[in-house]
Amino acid sequence: MGTKEAFYDLFTDDPVNWIKWGAVFVILILGYVAAVPLYKKIYYRLSWERKRDIARNQGHVIQATLVKKHPTGEVANYNWHATYQYTLDGQKRQYKAYFKHPASPPLRLELYYLKSPGRLFSYDEYHWENHKGLILFPIIFLPWILAVIAIFLLGIELPGV
Repeated sequence: MGTKEAFYDLFTDDPVNWIKWGAVFVILILGYVAAVPLYKKIYYRLSWERKRDIARNQGHVIQATLVKKHPTGEVANYNWHATYQYTLDGQKRQYKAYFKHPASPPLRLELYYLKSPGRLFSYDEYHWENHKGLILFPIIFLPWILAVIAIFLLGIELPGV
C-alpha cells in the first residue's frame, strides 16, 4: 500500500472530510496556543517560587545558619538532611531541611513565612509536589481533548468504524 492509498484509507477520499480533519488540526494547534500560557500561569500560582516572592515582598525573611548535616543514600549520590539554626523573637530555634542529589546544604539558608513565623519554608530545599501533577494533567491534555470533541461534533468518519 502506497502513501496515497494510506491517506485515503485513513481520511477517506471525500474532500469535505479532509476539510473537517483540517479544522481538527487547527483546533489542536490553537489548543496548544491556549494551553501553554495557561500551564505556565497555573504552574507559577502553585509554586514555591510564588510563595517566596510574596514573603519577600512582605519582608518575611529569616536567615538561618547550618548547624549540622548528614548524608543518606549511595556514595557520590547523597541526599542530605540538614539542621539550621535561626533566631526569632530572641529565641534560638531549629529548622530541618532535606536536599536531594545533586543539591547540597548551603551554609546559609533563607527561610520564609507568609502569615505566621511558626510556619517557615525554604525555597532551596527539595519539595515533593505531586499535587501539581493532578491539577496540571488536564491542562496538558486540553488540546487533545478539544480535538476529540471536535471530531465528534463535526461528525468525521473514522477509519475502520
